[in-house]
Amino acid sequence: MTTSTPFTPSPLTPTPVTPNVDSQGTRDFTRSYTAIHEELRQDGAELQRHVLIWQRWIRYAAVGVAAFGALARFGAGDTRASWLPVAIAGGAYLLFTVLMGFALHRKPDQALPAAIPPVVLLVDLLMISALVFFTAPPAQFYRILILGFIGLQLTVFYFGRALGIASAVTTVASYVVASRFVPPHVHGVAPTVTVLVVNSALFLFVSGVLVLIFGSFRARMNQLRSFVKRVEIGDFGGEYDTSKDRRPDDLTLLGESFNEMRNRLIELVGTDVLTGCVNRRAFESRLAREWRSARRRNSTLAVLMIDVDTFKEINDTYGHTAGDTVLAELGEIMRKTARETDTVARYGGDEFVVMLPDTAWQGAMTFAERLRRNVDEHQFSLESAKIPITISVGVALAKGTDPVTPEDLVQSADRALYKAKSAGRNRICA
Repeated sequence: MTTSTPFTPSPLTPTPVTPNVDSQGTRDFTRSYTAIHEELRQDGAELQRHVLIWQRWIRYAAVGVAAFGALARFGAGDTRASWLPVAIAGGAYLLFTVLMGFALHRKPDQALPAAIPPVVLLVDLLMISALVFFTAPPAQFYRILILGFIGLQLTVFYFGRALGIASAVTTVASYVVASRFVPPHVHGVAPTVTVLVVNSALFLFVSGVLVLIFGSFRARMNQLRSFVKRVEIGDFGGEYDTSKDRRPDDLTLLGESFNEMRNRLIELVGTDVLTGCVNRRAFESRLAREWRSARRRNSTLAVLMIDVDTFKEINDTYGHTAGDTVLAELGEIMRKTARETDTVARYGGDEFVVMLPDTAWQGAMTFAERLRRNVDEHQFSLESAKIPITISVGVALAKGTDPVTPEDLVQSADRALYKAKSAGRNRICA
């Protein structure tokens, strides 16, 4: 029996990460991710279509309110205003809204052109400016800002930050141009520069707060939906990073709930049926969590890569059924040897990996030797055949303060395993 020799652990250094997946699997996931992004893009365009369709009722109501206000003013004998420009502006806006709704309903399967939301926003602002311009004296042009803020809220929430900023800037520009650079339709005193600046500054401040809070809502929602779509195809690698939400809100809580759900799903579907160990995806998820914990607590984390010696010969000599029996018994030995806080996973084929939280070098090497000895002393059998089984173990360890990633830690253990195999098998290397 060959035993491990004294060793001196060398510092763990970052290494390039090379995904250990077959090329066919990579192509399949690439196609899946491409389909996900395309589906999200189509869903986003479809959402914008539905938003524009239901918002047309707000536009109809706006035309009705404007008409009522104009009639009330004309009925009061206000000769400074003229009903004809108001009627033309309201009629044109009403016609545009009807035609837009008809076009969106008529071609539901066609992609929504990217220019539609900005065009609708521009028409809305023109309508607001026209109604205020034709019915109010310049001193009351601040109504453009008030009415424009309603459109700004709907724009930011449903169409994102860029269009929200454009809406705010365009609204202020309309207010300034109408107040200072266009001859008034209804005679009156124009607002002073001070009033103009104060009103514009107040509007931009309130608009800026709104854009700051809701501007990233759509992008964050799409990110969360992307993770959900990935779970649908069986990829649990995505996680919503709540630490990037500098202003936590209900969407942050939703992201936290998604992460908990994802972790629970990994636990439910992350078990290898043959060995009873967790599978690779579940292990990678746990490794990421344990590494974050190690960084917070400045503790150590050890990883052991384990490979069955001459496993191919076992399959060739005794058949794949015997190989499955060996793997099942080996998984049971590993789970019995490990602590409750440890994680034993089947990494692929006849390769296993064990994660040991809060374990120093001596503890990791002691565990590895105990595991190697338990396997070496176990009598693997299939009917009347006695199958001698040994394992090789590679050990790697890192502290939470080390500038490495979980992938670096696994690769370091894999290199140590290669050294053990090259040195004669049935041994431990670090």
